[in-house]
This record gives sequence, C-alpha cells and structure tokens, in this order.
Amino acid sequence: MFDELSDPDVVSWNSMISGCVMNGRSWNGLKFFIQMLHFGIDMDLVTLVNVLVACANVGKLSLGRALHACGVKTGCSGDVVFDNTLLDMYSKCGYLKGATDVFVKMGETTIVSWTSIIAAYVRKGLYDDAIMLFDEMQSKGLRPDAYTVSSVVHACACSNSLDKGRNIHNFIKKNNMALNLPVSNALMNMYAKCGTMEEAHLIFSQIPVKDIVSWNTMIGGYSQNSLPNEALELFLDMQKQLKPNDITIACVLPACAGLAALEKGRELHGHILRKGYFSDLHVACALVDMYVKCGLVVLAQKLFDMIPKKDIILWTVMIAGYGMHGFGKEAVSTFEKMRIAGFEPDEACFTSILYACSHSGLLKEGWKFFNSMRSEFNIEPKLEHYACMVDLFVRSGNLSKAYKFIETIPIKPDAAIWGALLSGCGIHHDVELAEKVAEHIFELEPENTRYYVLLANIYAEAEKLEEVKKLQTKIGNGGFKKDQGCSWIEIQGKFNIFVAGDTSHPQAKRIDSLLRKLRMQMNGVGYYSKMRYALINADDMNKEVLLCGHSEKLAMAFGILNLSPGKTVRVTKNLRVCGDCHDMGKFMSKTTGRDIVLRDSNRFHHFKDGVCSCRGFW
Repeated sequence: MFDELSDPDVVSWNSMISGCVMNGRSWNGLKFFIQMLHFGIDMDLVTLVNVLVACANVGKLSLGRALHACGVKTGCSGDVVFDNTLLDMYSKCGYLKGATDVFVKMGETTIVSWTSIIAAYVRKGLYDDAIMLFDEMQSKGLRPDAYTVSSVVHACACSNSLDKGRNIHNFIKKNNMALNLPVSNALMNMYAKCGTMEEAHLIFSQIPVKDIVSWNTMIGGYSQNSLPNEALELFLDMQKQLKPNDITIACVLPACAGLAALEKGRELHGHILRKGYFSDLHVACALVDMYVKCGLVVLAQKLFDMIPKKDIILWTVMIAGYGMHGFGKEAVSTFEKMRIAGFEPDEACFTSILYACSHSGLLKEGWKFFNSMRSEFNIEPKLEHYACMVDLFVRSGNLSKAYKFIETIPIKPDAAIWGALLSGCGIHHDVELAEKVAEHIFELEPENTRYYVLLANIYAEAEKLEEVKKLQTKIGNGGFKKDQGCSWIEIQGKFNIFVAGDTSHPQAKRIDSLLRKLRMQMNGVGYYSKMRYALINADDMNKEVLLCGHSEKLAMAFGILNLSPGKTVRVTKNLRVCGDCHDMGKFMSKTTGRDIVLRDSNRFHHFKDGVCSCRGFW
C-alpha cells in the first residue's frame, strides 16, 4: 500500500518506520528512515522517537547521538517522550554518561525515566548505585512498576544483596506484582544467585504458566548452586512441556559436568549438533567443560580447537581442565597460546594456571605466573591464589618455605590456605608442624570435621593413637557433622551410588567377593592395606575389611563387574580419595587390565597399568 502512494508525507513514512520497529525489524525501519531523508522529507518528533527506538534495539549509538543533536536543534529536547526515548537509547547502547546527562537535565521525570536510568546503571555493573536510585525514586513519591522492580531485582542478584532483594520482594507482593512473569523470573534469578534455592523454587512453583526463561532460570540456578541432580530432574520435567533452547543446554551441561553424567552429556552433545548450537560460545564452552569433568580431556581439547572465536572464559576452562587431570605442561602451553592470541589473563585464569602448576609440581613455572600477576597484569592476588602457591610449595616438599610464605601474605589467611599446608604435613610426616598449623585452622573453622580427620590421619601415621582417640572424642562430643563420603558410577544412563560399608546394593555380595579376591592378589604382589585410613577401634583384620568397603572401591569393583571388557571404569567421589583407595586403584588397574578414571573433590586420577597420572601430586 505504501508503494502505491505517489507522494508519501512524513506521517506515511513514520507509519512504515514504526511498523518495522514494533515488529522486530529495526534495521528495516532504519532503511526506511534513510530513504525518507533521501526524498527530502523533514523528520518530526514522531520520526525521532521511532528511529531512536530502532537505534536502541540494534545498538546504533552513533546515529542515536546524531538524532539527539537534531532533537536539540528542532526543539524536541525537553519533550518528556523524546527525552525518555533518548535516555532509553543511551541506556541500551551502554552509554551511561549520555543517559545520565539526559536524566539530570530533564525538567520532568516519570517512572519511565527512572526505570531507564536504573537499567543503565545495572547494564554497566554499578549495582549499588542502581539500588540507591531505586530508593531515591521512591523517596520522591514515584511508584515503581514491573519494569523498574525487574531491573533493581537484577541489581540485587548481581551484587548478592539478599536482604535488599527480600525487601523488594515484599514490596512486589504488597503491590500485586507477584504474578507478573518477568518479575517472578527476576526474583527467581536473584534468589538463585544469592544461593537460596528454596525460595527460588517456591516462586517457581507458584507461577501458573511458566515460560522458557522460568525453566532456564531454575535449571541454571540448581547447576550454579551445586545441585546437579535437581537440575537434571527439572530439565527432564521441562521437556514434557517445552523444547529446550540454547540457553537451556548451556544451563544443564554444568549439571552433567557436576555429576560426571557422561551419557546424558553425550546425548546433549548430539542435540547441540542437530540444532546448530555449537556456534554459540556459551554452549560450546559448557560442552568443553562437561567433557573435561567427565574425564575426556582429549575430546575436550578437540572441541576446543574447533571453536574459531574463543574468549577468556573458554581458555580458562581448558587450562583448568588440564590442571585437574595433572597435565601441567599442557596447561602452561595453553596459557602461552592464549597470550599469543591476544588475551590477558584475569583472576580466574591465574587461579587455574597456578592450580595446574601445583598439581604437576611445576614450582618454577608457578612462581613465574604468580609474580607476573602484579608486575605484568596489575592484578592483586586473592586468597585462592595464595592457597595455590602454598599447595605448590607443599607438593614440592618445601614445608618450611610454605609456612614462611603464609606469614608474608598481606591479607589474613583462611582455612583453605592453612589446610593446604596441613595436607603437606601429612604427606611429609611432620607432626610438630601439623599441630601448629591445626591450631590456626580450628580457630578459623572449629566445626569443620575434614581437618580433624586429616590431623587424625597424621597422628595415626605417626602411631600416636591416644591423640587419634582424643580427636575422635572431640568430634563426637562436639556434635560436628561429618561429610558423608559417597561414590557413584554411571552405567547405561543409570547412576549407582555407594557409601562406605554399603551392603544394600543388589550386587553387594558380588562386589565384596571381587574385592576380597583382588585384595588377596594384590597382597601377593606387594599391596598392603594402610590401616591408618580406618580410624575406628578395630583390630587389623577388621580394619582391612572396613577399608575394602570404602565407597570408591565399591564403585570401581561394580564397574569392573558390569562394564564390558576393555571399557574404561569411570568413578566419581564427592570427597578426596584416601591413600589406601588410591593405592588400590593403581593395583586394580594392573591386575584387571582396566583403565580406571577416578574423579575426587580435588582432581582426576587416571589409573593405567598400575600407575596413576597424578604422579604423587595429589
């Protein structure tokens, strides 16, 4: 119809531009605008507003600024609709100074104005300022709408301001906004990012008709909060109602990584290939991370190499992956390739490379990277970087140097730093230093049983059984909650979970029989149980039986019994593997001719022909 007009006026051109913008075709709207100017039609206020909206949608800041100048010249500046649209354009284009200048000069501000300026601060990561603006807006008697609260709730999520978020949630409920879907989704995201998944789930359960954002927010929240089982279960529920998109896949892959759910991960990989999602960097990065954490670092590297445009997060994932698997030299090489590609390491990247150096005993390289943080990249080391360095000294046998290093740390060392040194005391049998270090730890985390058990192991190794009993009594009398160790293995898509001494499994007798048989064979070739890892009152024979029932041994034996010959046994444990189980893993791989991959809370152990990939650095 427009083409049939012999001499379209500005109203006709405005209708075409507006129609394009309203229907998600902003680039077409901009083309019509250029044609209008080419035909000599003067723009009016409506034209400026429509084209500014198009600029906001496609991020065309340069044109938006030119239109701002036109608005000033033609007297449109000062019109509340024009100013609000201009403010929104600057906000969405990430130009905070422009947005702030417009807002400050506005004679009349509306709820739209405040919402836009709050959103502008949120987009620039100035979350506390955004929250302050929200409070200021209310002090001026303006009532926030759903768009305003969604923005400020997002600011609370990103700044981990749980108390403020809860206050805004109360405001939302009082003002009957709780059933607004974008608001509910924002609240879920806030609670998830603040680590309170119970409150996030409560909101989720109250949404009558959920959209893909609702499902993705909850799945991603469970994954981010180390609740992979819940994430996978919710993903399965979602598939009954909605088809997953690329964001869904990026949210559920970390759950597969957390559980080492390789079969489900491979299934998602197929879905990614069918849908063409691998071109999305977030999805590709999550896929690489999943294969790394499922023990397939070679496949992860192949996928990594296939990604043409990498970012610092992807490089960090690959460096961390090599570190987890004990491939320190490969991690260093990847770091150097990243630098050649023009990327500068950030704090997370340095944590990964220092971790990799530590778990491969690369003391010289670790020192170099640590010193370069300040000298080359102006990054102040955080506690996690100091912890990696202490761990590096410890694994290199330099306990005294590690202790002196801790004394030089400019910020107060946490339990993780002292814990790294305590672990070293166990490796190098230094009871005196262990007691000194433990005092610092128990002052910081008096109820963390992991460190009591670690010290008890050190005492047991030194045959200080009275000290062991004292610690056991302290744990018992203190009512401390001990982490329950468990291991699992995925076979044909089903997870088989084991805890120490578990006899409830349908194959418990077969597993026990195999372990007894293997133990006899291993004793014949020099394997003897390390009784110190059975810290209970029992004679040596009973302790050996108890050690045979550690969860990782049960899972490895189950894998040997149920996987076809030659297939790799892949086991995951939620805690650190004990020394006895580590030794048995090596002997099991040699005796059965199986490759065994064991992932504990600290790293990967690839057992092959009686040798572990960790080379003692664990």
